Amino acid sequence: MQGKRSRALDSRGRAVPGLYVRDGRLIAGFRCPQTRRWRMQALAAETLTEARRERDSLLAGLREARVAAPDSATFIDVFHEYQGARSLSARTRVHEQHLVDRHVAALKTRRAQDVTASEVARLLRGMRDTYSPWTCVAVYRILRGSFALALRRGILTRSPIDGLAPSERPKQRNAKPVTVLDAETMERLIAAGTSERWRAALALAGYAGLRLGEIRALTWADLDFDAGTLTVRRSMLPDGTPKAPKTDAGTRAVPLLPALRRLLVAWKLRAPHTGADRLVIATADGKPVAERNVRRALDDAKTAAGLDDTDGRLSLHSLRHSFASMLATDLELPATTLARLTGHADAGFTLRVYARDSREDAALVEDVLARAQGAGIAG
Repeated sequence: MQGKRSRALDSRGRAVPGLYVRDGRLIAGFRCPQTRRWRMQALAAETLTEARRERDSLLAGLREARVAAPDSATFIDVFHEYQGARSLSARTRVHEQHLVDRHVAALKTRRAQDVTASEVARLLRGMRDTYSPWTCVAVYRILRGSFALALRRGILTRSPIDGLAPSERPKQRNAKPVTVLDAETMERLIAAGTSERWRAALALAGYAGLRLGEIRALTWADLDFDAGTLTVRRSMLPDGTPKAPKTDAGTRAVPLLPALRRLLVAWKLRAPHTGADRLVIATADGKPVAERNVRRALDDAKTAAGLDDTDGRLSLHSLRHSFASMLATDLELPATTLARLTGHADAGFTLRVYARDSREDAALVEDVLARAQGAGIAG
């Protein structure tokens, strides 16, 4: 039980403004510049002179926002506010909560202001040898986002994430690099689809860059064969629930390349459900196809096309990468157009992650030399 607080007295017995004593400890009393509320804070000082200096330094730091006002918000409070500040699907919200409950339990009830960079580093270091890079990065992103919000709210003046060394920040690395297909190999893979429905599905990924959820949510009303466009308006969760695209930029119009148009027309002639509001890639009774069945269709096509033993990962998302690379290297589209067609808000991200030149070194060198000669460079 704490003792009674009393005013601190100087050598002449006069009360010292803003300083108090409790249980032999000096305490600073002040009105917080940010909240305008009266606060009491224990000081490390042992003499009145040191206590005056420490109190003045504290007040100056508060006024200049170098010191955060005392706040009782815990990490879990900040995390919940971070979730509330974003537009998340119920599935993502539950998954993030699971990651926090499982991996960040030690910090949940800690005051956000008390969490140090060393504690965060230890937590991430302890996960490194046990969990996949994907899980480590997911937890790191939650920590980084939550503390960044606390910084914006004035709860912190510096995020503990800023104190991490580059080597302490987990990086997401795939076991295999993404395989990027050239136009000829893409055509061979799609042609190896086991049915017109699955050929159309693979073509939507390889010739239009649609994500898996966008392929499953596409309706016939989204296709305008006369105008030659495909409009992405929605995506779909694994359970078949429609949702908004990943970002605002995800709502977009994509040109129907001739090969894609032919495959979609062929499928529409045989599809059992072709009403405007019906799904393009659907089951026999018109319901959404399961994600695993689309992936299985790709696996069957890979086997039939002799592409099982590629050096890198050949997934549905690889087809999206290949589409972006085709736009960048074969069609030489500018970065802003590339980002718009692939549904990215950041053109730099599209170039950095998606646009890759799949040509062999010899073909690349020959092309650069031919362009240099045509432009009269270093002739």
